[in-house]
Amino acid sequence: MAAPLVHWPQGATANLEIFWRWLHIVSAILWIGFLYFFNLVSTQFAAALDPQMRPRVLPRLMWRALNWFRWSSLVAVLSGVAYFGQIAGAEAKNGNGKAGAFFLSWLVIWIVVWIIFYALLRAGNKPLLFIGTTIVIIAASWLFLRLNAHGWESNRSLSIGIGGGMGLFLLLNVWGIVWRANKKVLRWMEAEGAGAAAMPANLASLVRQSALTSRFSFYLTLFIIFFMGAASHFPLFGV
Repeated sequence: MAAPLVHWPQGATANLEIFWRWLHIVSAILWIGFLYFFNLVSTQFAAALDPQMRPRVLPRLMWRALNWFRWSSLVAVLSGVAYFGQIAGAEAKNGNGKAGAFFLSWLVIWIVVWIIFYALLRAGNKPLLFIGTTIVIIAASWLFLRLNAHGWESNRSLSIGIGGGMGLFLLLNVWGIVWRANKKVLRWMEAEGAGAAAMPANLASLVRQSALTSRFSFYLTLFIIFFMGAASHFPLFGV
């Protein structure tokens, strides 16, 4: 019987690429898993709790869950950017393109998307937030493709550019909205449980902003996963 053929790839590039990809997948599973937990389990669980029980139960659960949620989101995006950088950098080098302009367009476009989302969130109208942001994300994806249609960009880098851009948008949601709002709510609940606090005036607004952001992010992950899968298995863009 012949021995199995096992070949460990030679050179730092392949090994580093698989490390970033592995780290990205593991941390993204944690991140999206907690996002699904919040939307499909914990929100309904918290609503069903007796109001007297919430300050005693929820902080202990949610501090731990939110810490895993926010740090896994950061690791997922940073490792994804490192992997994305290797791919697009190699393509730009092979095609005599400009990787710097590629990444600058990607970064600016998705940060602007988040700024618009946050402005719509502050307006407080759910249909406007969901419909308006969806239109903005579609326009942002088109603009990213339009600005990066030089011929050297592959389906992989363009698909990751869109899916990863949505991921960057979600990271800003996690740290800029969900975490910022929930840590205030949890601190108030802990103080209320100790009998030392009155309900802050902006509590309802914080809870609503966090809930709307979390729900929109939940839906958006379905498209993120599609574009990440399409990068290697569904040639939509480029060459």
